[in-house]
Amino acid sequence: MRNKSELRDYQQRMIGELYEADERLVVARPGGGKTAVGATAFQELRRDGHVRHALILAPKRVARIVWPDEIANWSHLAGLRYQVLSGTPRQRAEMLAESPNYDLTIIGLDVVDWLVKELMPYPDDHPIFDLLVIDEISKLRNPTGVRAKRMLRYGHRWRLRWGLSGTLRPNGPENLFMPASIVTNKKIWGGSFYSWRAKRFYAVDYQGFEWAPLPGAEETINEEIAPICSILRDDELPQLPPLTMIFDRVELPPAARQQYRDMADKLFTHANDTTVLAGSTAIATGKLAQIANGFVYCDGSITERVHDQKREWLADLVDNATGPTLIVFEYREDLEMIFDVLGQDTPHIGGGVTNAESDAHIKAWNEGALPFLAIHPAAAGHGLNLQSGGSDMCWISPCWSPENWEQTIARLHRSGQVAPVICRVCVATDTVDEMKLDRVFNKMSAQAAFEAFLRRHGRPLGQAAE
Repeated sequence: MRNKSELRDYQQRMIGELYEADERLVVARPGGGKTAVGATAFQELRRDGHVRHALILAPKRVARIVWPDEIANWSHLAGLRYQVLSGTPRQRAEMLAESPNYDLTIIGLDVVDWLVKELMPYPDDHPIFDLLVIDEISKLRNPTGVRAKRMLRYGHRWRLRWGLSGTLRPNGPENLFMPASIVTNKKIWGGSFYSWRAKRFYAVDYQGFEWAPLPGAEETINEEIAPICSILRDDELPQLPPLTMIFDRVELPPAARQQYRDMADKLFTHANDTTVLAGSTAIATGKLAQIANGFVYCDGSITERVHDQKREWLADLVDNATGPTLIVFEYREDLEMIFDVLGQDTPHIGGGVTNAESDAHIKAWNEGALPFLAIHPAAAGHGLNLQSGGSDMCWISPCWSPENWEQTIARLHRSGQVAPVICRVCVATDTVDEMKLDRVFNKMSAQAAFEAFLRRHGRPLGQAAE
């Protein structure tokens, strides 16, 4: 068990800033100790009689594992009484009614809609409304999302509101509106995302899917949000072992290259006597990503293999592995490829895996008992501490989400890691893999990455060469 004196100087600073603030955002990279900061600030407020209870909203696995682990790991937090709401709606409601008997009530962000409705009849002076802590508040950045809109509308019921995040603006400054507005009860920028955006951004594309800040707007936004933020400064960053990114390129064989070109030019291709159609350029982009990985989904559950370049890459990597390795997959077919190379009993974290199974895999990995663990970035991107089990990671392909990319790499490259981290990424040359890499590694906007892809491709999708 760790002592409070082991908290880093920047954590102590952030704890003090939270203690003094009714509305605050704590921003520190993954592994920076945000959970300990939030829990300690609450513990001190409760000790001094300023609050009775804290409601913690967090991604499901963070709520179930990370917060209980942090409370158990620190001597000054060990006395906190907490409950993690789970089970059926009726069971959760019964547990929620017992919240005054606990110091913290912890619940997953996935049931925010249920929670807000369940709290409607609770009086405003109920202990549950003393303090709201939203861990990974960037999950509520979508202004059209039901959960974000619920919290924006009803967040005012909490007397104190804090948000914690490792990647507050993963896709750009637009992502700041909802977290800041929820925490400040709309005081900072008002309640309308679209009015705020219209004053500070312009549409990059004709349909208004991509927006960019007007000249000087990003600096203004940063100045406006800075007073409510506790930031981990560059000179306070914990020293981490080096991170080495290695991009392994594979070439599509001639037949697969022709299938790729057909899909790009004509929005259809042939795979093993099967015609594969794409109804739009957006669907075609997904099909191109599949072909780059070695397969294509045809009709329903039918999958056609088109090449084995990435399978061979994975087999070579496995044969030459020098330590435990995380294997990051995107598609179910990628996971089947992992099973084909390593065996059907290969442990993995992703869709279809129960919480108990995931917890067992995480424990075994951190104990050094697993030579390989397959993970999906959407399932393992937040809150998991995997740095104790190894320092090697490989991606079968880049992902589309900058947030998932940064968060997944940070499962290994984080505080507590003692070995240099090696991250290998398999990229199929002259495919959408390169567009995905531009998006997540080269930090391009979605529009810029797409335009770079079109320049490499030579013409828009669905337009054949003349």
